[in-house]
Amino acid sequence: MANEKVLLAIFDNDLKCRTVKKYEISDSGTQIKVKSGGDGHFMPQFDNDSFLELPTRKKFIFFGGQIWKRFYFVKKNGKKCVNFHTGEAFGPNQEDAKKAIGSTLLSEIGKTKQETPFTTYLLLMIVIGIALKVFGVIV
Repeated sequence: MANEKVLLAIFDNDLKCRTVKKYEISDSGTQIKVKSGGDGHFMPQFDNDSFLELPTRKKFIFFGGQIWKRFYFVKKNGKKCVNFHTGEAFGPNQEDAKKAIGSTLLSEIGKTKQETPFTTYLLLMIVIGIALKVFGVIV
């Protein structure tokens, strides 16, 4: 049986919600599964104070009660959703970020740096020669 889904708005440092989608709740019921496992592991925790109910539309076009949807807000890669009771917004978990950075840099160990190709130096010399001719340094 599939877990219940909730609406989650993920905002960046510039406070723009670029991702607003429905995500499943984990089996424990305390986290939202955005991405489980791997480098981009992102499962923020939520509680009873970390949602806002926003009006979406009326039940019928011109009459009827208002329909309210529950939105959860979290900072990108944050460990917990925004707590609207206390006003706290939690940033990314530092330990998870260190593990992700370490795992991506591990594949770079032992690789040599790419050398600058000869054609780059040749083009640079041609551009400098043209500039000297235009400025009248070379006759």
